[in-house]
Amino acid sequence: MLAAGGSRRLGLPKQLVRYRARPLLLHAVAAARGALPNAPLIVVVGAEALRLRLTLRRARCTAQIVANSLWAQGLATSLRAGLEAAPRTSRAALVLLVDQPRVSSVPLERLLAAWRRRPGVPAAASYDGRSGVPAILPRRLWTELRSLHGDQGARALLRGSSALTLVDMPEAALDIDTPADLAKLR
Repeated sequence: MLAAGGSRRLGLPKQLVRYRARPLLLHAVAAARGALPNAPLIVVVGAEALRLRLTLRRARCTAQIVANSLWAQGLATSLRAGLEAAPRTSRAALVLLVDQPRVSSVPLERLLAAWRRRPGVPAAASYDGRSGVPAILPRRLWTELRSLHGDQGARALLRGSSALTLVDMPEAALDIDTPADLAKLR
C-alpha cells in the first residue's frame, strides 16, 4: 500500500482525510485486509510518516510499515520500497493507493479472482477507459518496476504489457488528489 506522498495538490495529507469517520489510510487497510486477511500487508510511508504510524498503531494495524526517505522523488521510490520489503516467497504484489476511498474489499476480491485465473499475467483495474491501480503485479515484472523513476507508477508498466487481465472497477475512478476531488467524495 502506497501512502508516502506529500499531497501537494490537495494541500493537506490525503492519507489522513476523514471519510465516513475514518482516515483514508484506514479505509485502504480495511479493504486490503478484507480481500487478503492472511497476506502480509506492507504500508509505505514518507510524508507525515510519524502521524501515519500513530494512526496505524491506534487502529491496532499489524501491517509492516516501511519508511521511504526518498518519497519526495516520486511514486516510483515508494513502489520500489514496498517491493524490497515483500517476502522473498511472494509470487505477486497487490499495489494499492490510499487515495481511492471507494475501493473496498469487494472489487479487490474480483481483481484477485481474475489474477488467479492467469497468475503469470498482471491484473489491473479498468476505469475511465484506462488501466491502473489497484493492480496485481507478478514477481517477474518487479525488475522492470524497480527501474521506474519519478512519478511513474505501475500504470507506466501496465501500458507496455503485452498481456494484461483487466477488471472493471469503477470504484477506483475517484482518487483524491485535489480539493475538487475531495468535494466529489464528500
